[in-house]
Amino acid sequence: MFSRFLFRLVLIFGIISTAGWYYFQPSATHAEGRYVNVYCWYGLIDVETIKEFENETGITVRLDAYDNNEVLEAKLLASNSGFDVVFPTTTPYLAWQIQAGVYQKLDKKLIPNLKELDDDVVKWVKTVDKDLAYSVPYFFGTIGIAYNKDVLKEIFPEGFARNLGLLFDPAHLKKIERHGISLLEEGVDVLPYVLMYLGKDPNSVSSEELDLAAQHLMKMRPYIRRFTSYRVVNDMVLGDIALALVWSGEAQTAIAEAREQGKNIEYFIPPEGAAVWIDAIAIPKGAPHPKNAHAFINFLLKPHVAARIAKNTAHAVSVKRAKEYLPREILSNEGIYPHKSTWKKLFLNAPPKTAEELQFERERTRVWAKIRLNDY
Repeated sequence: MFSRFLFRLVLIFGIISTAGWYYFQPSATHAEGRYVNVYCWYGLIDVETIKEFENETGITVRLDAYDNNEVLEAKLLASNSGFDVVFPTTTPYLAWQIQAGVYQKLDKKLIPNLKELDDDVVKWVKTVDKDLAYSVPYFFGTIGIAYNKDVLKEIFPEGFARNLGLLFDPAHLKKIERHGISLLEEGVDVLPYVLMYLGKDPNSVSSEELDLAAQHLMKMRPYIRRFTSYRVVNDMVLGDIALALVWSGEAQTAIAEAREQGKNIEYFIPPEGAAVWIDAIAIPKGAPHPKNAHAFINFLLKPHVAARIAKNTAHAVSVKRAKEYLPREILSNEGIYPHKSTWKKLFLNAPPKTAEELQFERERTRVWAKIRLNDY
């Protein structure tokens, strides 16, 4: 079967070949004013959006794509990347990159559609970029739990609770182990959930509570097959994993692809609370086409454009009026747009700001490395 995954790859490489492959080729001096170099997550900007922007502005989009923040950060920090528009995840990446002086300040006069932003999402991003001086929030979602419903119904015929205990209770994991369990690969994404399960503040910077969380993870460790952020879609669709901590966007992709194969994957936001992820838009210093970059950002903030992107990708967007253009099945899907009652339980992983918090971040990184090596 020609899956959505393969379709996305064909679509992505089609975009790169038709709209952006020559990004890597030298451009003629007289044509430099007609381009914008965009570096975005795989599959999140569609051909129709690019064509509409090009027809409206006369600016040609040269698109390149990446699949993790480390790749983006390496290119931004190594040298002048040549990109005009990038989409870093807010915490911890955007926070670090702003401190490192990677981005230029936005000229907000060139982005009048900033008025379309959702205030609730803006509040979170302002904890990283106080005045939205460098970034514009765009995609957002949650970190939650995805599971193979048929497998878990077989394991727990009496039923099971959709809460943190499903993934963080070692007694549950022992029963599920042979079907595959995975956690996200970064400690900043996993440790807050362990702390919540243990009744602690997910943003705790206590070394004692970090040790408590690490000890609990070591009880879980024998049952964890994989630490991964990007393989989880294929793993769940192919049946290698039955239970995972996952980003909501990846979960929606897995659900759709599994459905095509007659498999039943579900996703939920833990009732105890959940972390929010936000991918922002920013312009690197040294961008060759900064005015065109501002025009592209402003275009993406148009409600009908943002709605099309949300519909095509099953990712929520921070453009509030985009909801006016979206079908009920997307608006009612909490895995895409969390219900109002759920918002009160969501949090953004706080980036380190003080010397003590920076030291804790280093300690957390060290502890997480030992957990992954099964050596804590």
